[in-house]
Amino acid sequence: MEREVNEEKRNKFIENAGKRVNNVLHDIQILEPMARSNTYDFTKQDIEEMFNAMEETLKEAKEEFYKKFEEKQKSAKKVFSFGSTPIATPVSVETEEIEEIIEEATEQKEN
Repeated sequence: MEREVNEEKRNKFIENAGKRVNNVLHDIQILEPMARSNTYDFTKQDIEEMFNAMEETLKEAKEEFYKKFEEKQKSAKKVFSFGSTPIATPVSVETEEIEEIIEEATEQKEN
């Protein structure tokens, strides 16, 4: 079941998300020259802490976005039919499965 998309809200999302992602990318890009500079000194542990913090925050943000699709899956109704095995929507869907579902839905919408 494909979810209807409100075009006005989607356009607003694209505009704001685009700006915010570009800000994040810029901040990462200006961090990189610190690695090549003689002005700074750092340890491998410093690097691990920095990147673990960024990766964890990115993972949490991604999970928040996917929750919308997981909640939609959980709320789908089960179907019962006499003489056949009931069909149930999975309670939890892995991130990769959700990405595949989104990709397929996008391709279908484009066609």
